Amino acid sequence: MLRKIPLIIFILVLLTACSSNKPNPNEMPQPLTVEFQVDPKPVKAGEVTTIQVLVKQGEEFVEDAQQVEFEIWEKGQEQHDMVPAENKGKGIYAIMEKFHKPTTYYVMYHVTARDMHSMKQMEVVVEGEKVEHHPAPSAEATPKHQEVENHHAGAMIHFMTSQPPVVNQSVELTAHIQHKDEPLTGAQVKFEYWTKQEDKHQFIDATEKSAGVYFAQTTFLSAGEYQVKTHVEKGDIHDHVESTLTVK
Repeated sequence: MLRKIPLIIFILVLLTACSSNKPNPNEMPQPLTVEFQVDPKPVKAGEVTTIQVLVKQGEEFVEDAQQVEFEIWEKGQEQHDMVPAENKGKGIYAIMEKFHKPTTYYVMYHVTARDMHSMKQMEVVVEGEKVEHHPAPSAEATPKHQEVENHHAGAMIHFMTSQPPVVNQSVELTAHIQHKDEPLTGAQVKFEYWTKQEDKHQFIDATEKSAGVYFAQTTFLSAGEYQVKTHVEKGDIHDHVESTLTVK
């Protein structure tokens, strides 16, 4: 009997070690870290500039991001260009861009990965002489989701859908919300939507599924163009952003 005791102890130690290696389902995942970079510096008008982000979670390179985009606009300009980035491996996502005017531009990165969203507005100062530019018609495909931004001084709201909405099919409405460059947690968020042909507005309460990410499932019962307003409230923060959504 005594000979069996060391074996029992060994098995108990082994089971304890195995159980300690199992991930804790209640443990919060590490946040994304994003490093923004432009190359070369200084940025010159008319020259090709690499704009990139390095995305990590802890010490791990994030190579499986669902989406990385750069939103670019000139200071004082209302029109924003959204450019999808290419996955270069080892956590790097990049685009090649030419700035045609010596002025201040803004570049906001949008990183969606592992049920988290990170976005931040960066300033890019372009030097040199103005270059004549005649843009060609865009041949880019329709994006897989539709989105809109709210850039004023309150909450920053990034609205999107999980897929292009189709009538009578469930779709997920998602809002990624930040305040002062940090995820806004514990907010009351709801989606309001309606069509121009209808006076009745539908309201859906959103659920926070991770830090600063709120979602709700809905089904559009008719095709057409909808207005969707995302409402955000927390303390002194009372913000909303309105977008157009086409249901086919």
